[in-house]
Amino acid sequence: MSENAENPAINDENKIPVNIITGFLGSGKTTLLNHWVNSEEFKDTLVLINEFGDVGLDHELVESVDSSVVLLQSGCICCSLQGALVDSLATNFIKAQRGEIPNFKRVIIETTGLADPSGVIGTLNGDDFLLDHYYHDGTITVLDGMFVRDQLKKQYEAVKQIALADIVIVSKTDLIESDELDAIYEITAKINPAAKVFPAVKGNISPKILFDIGPYKNADQAFDKKVTSWLNFKSPNLASSIRPATVNSTIGVSKPKIIAHSDIDSFCMEFDQPIEALALLSGISTVQEQYGDSILRIKGIIDLKDQEKPIVIHGVQGNLYPLSELHSWPNGQRHSQLVFICRASVMEQIKHMFKQIMENPDSAAISYYQQMIDGIERADDY
Repeated sequence: MSENAENPAINDENKIPVNIITGFLGSGKTTLLNHWVNSEEFKDTLVLINEFGDVGLDHELVESVDSSVVLLQSGCICCSLQGALVDSLATNFIKAQRGEIPNFKRVIIETTGLADPSGVIGTLNGDDFLLDHYYHDGTITVLDGMFVRDQLKKQYEAVKQIALADIVIVSKTDLIESDELDAIYEITAKINPAAKVFPAVKGNISPKILFDIGPYKNADQAFDKKVTSWLNFKSPNLASSIRPATVNSTIGVSKPKIIAHSDIDSFCMEFDQPIEALALLSGISTVQEQYGDSILRIKGIIDLKDQEKPIVIHGVQGNLYPLSELHSWPNGQRHSQLVFICRASVMEQIKHMFKQIMENPDSAAISYYQQMIDGIERADDY
């Protein structure tokens, strides 16, 4: 019996989901958190924030556990990030086990304004203790409706925050015109076709949207409809290989087009015949190693040879999540689709290399990737 099976604390179903909230300074992250930490949905949630002073907690404070942890009337646990993220997550987990703070069922991490969310994702996937007890459950990016146009033009970080998002919240929508909001929606779809986009005024949006992100956990994949929505391959906004990420508004007298300060683009590869699993994993691993930060996301639903059910594959900036199995094929159509969000300047090279490796995989990698195939979570197991 494996160590994980012997210790129920680290079984997959007991791992704690972690959401990341990112966005530029002034985008509305703090306003959003002010609304969420006092909501019923955030009961049993640990929120890691940069500074207590940034979030108005005084009138909701029930108890101060120590200098870094406070409990709120809502049942939310707020903790200021002091030191490394790994230490904070490990320390609070142990505090909960000892009864020093209430047990928590979800973690929210607030990043600093220019923080790259891929760094946090890498931390969650790169530490053995965190892998045993937590899993990344998606990223929420808050866009400043008034200033995102300028930020996308000047700051690559703003583009990357959209590319890595599972949910995008556009703040201050009461302060911008409808044509500007439409343009923001469209440029967001060009950068990240599968992200769900929501408008918000003063952070007034339900935290229930967090519960529909997915899938990241390598179990509990019974929600096939949710997975299909997350994949969202047939979005008409999927950027083409020859079209830059720009958009013109179509309502009234349009403002100048929004131009993203990057060559980020996306493309979808489709395969009608079943794919050799080892070739697929070898191809993804090799292009990630070769092009590194140029590949922001990979997500797909795959028809593997000798597998009756569809396999979900997902990677974020070099981190490949465990493969998982769906119960049935979306819309009854059995074929493979794989979406890459990457730099357009190397997109053709990525396509070429990926196809070549799938046809002629590195024999030295075969045994390694066979272990991943053997470890696929079966839909019938849960």
